[in-house]
Amino acid sequence: MRRVAAAVCAAMTVAAMIVSLGACGSSNDSAESEGRSGSAGSSVSSSPSTAPSETKSSRDWGDSGCTGQAIRVIMARGTGEDANSGLLNPVAAKIAAAFAGKTQITSLDYPAKFDVSSVNAGVARLVAMLNGQAQQCPSQQTVLLGFSQGAIVTGDVLVAPADRFASSDLVGAAGTSTGTGNSTGTPTVAANTDELTDRAARNIAAVVMYGDPRFNGKASYNRGTFDKALDGSFLPRGDDDLAPYADRIADFCAARDLVCQQGGTESAHAQYFTDGSQTEGARFAIDRLRKVLG
Repeated sequence: MRRVAAAVCAAMTVAAMIVSLGACGSSNDSAESEGRSGSAGSSVSSSPSTAPSETKSSRDWGDSGCTGQAIRVIMARGTGEDANSGLLNPVAAKIAAAFAGKTQITSLDYPAKFDVSSVNAGVARLVAMLNGQAQQCPSQQTVLLGFSQGAIVTGDVLVAPADRFASSDLVGAAGTSTGTGNSTGTPTVAANTDELTDRAARNIAAVVMYGDPRFNGKASYNRGTFDKALDGSFLPRGDDDLAPYADRIADFCAARDLVCQQGGTESAHAQYFTDGSQTEGARFAIDRLRKVLG
């Protein structure tokens, strides 16, 4: 019941942000302390701090926290979720069980708060982690998991900075890009401009997202009971934004989930806990890993 309440809370947060995005808090908010989750046969680590430098090819991205195991599963939790008992933890555990002793599980250390700067912080930290991992553990394959706000973070890491949620453009009160600002005339937080290196991008074996606010109903990689005519509640991704990763993505959206289906209900955002999509998402990632690892 607690996890369902957390999912409903996440949906309410997204609904509120549609109306009051311009009133978001300061980008100085810091990440909250969080636990780490894993399973037998896997090692668990926290995410690193960002250490900006020159270009992405020569930059020191800091300690990525990678352990050198064959697989790393990185979870980006939803707004307000507990890092130890969120939607993604069972998905990560199922993947780790399929590759006993070969899997590292990491919970992305980002705020996951009601604040657009939380998304920006998550993108910055995940890009740094993946680029650092590509330098320090170049053969490690990555599975990215994202739920709700964490799905925005996960998807935005894969696209050009100009196509990210927290962009240099301005966002209208209804969640549409207007170029003129929202109802209060307040610009969004400038998007993080760091991008994945070629190796980091190649090492992403699978991406599994649930309840993505930027859901594009027409995308070829979608899964679930969604209505193809409906998009997510926040600046849906362009048709080609994630095209380079299309065969590596499973983007789950449940029918009438307000977050990924405009005009839906808040309670539907909790369906992923009970509709079998956790198992389906894990199976997709496992199949992808077996194909990559041989």
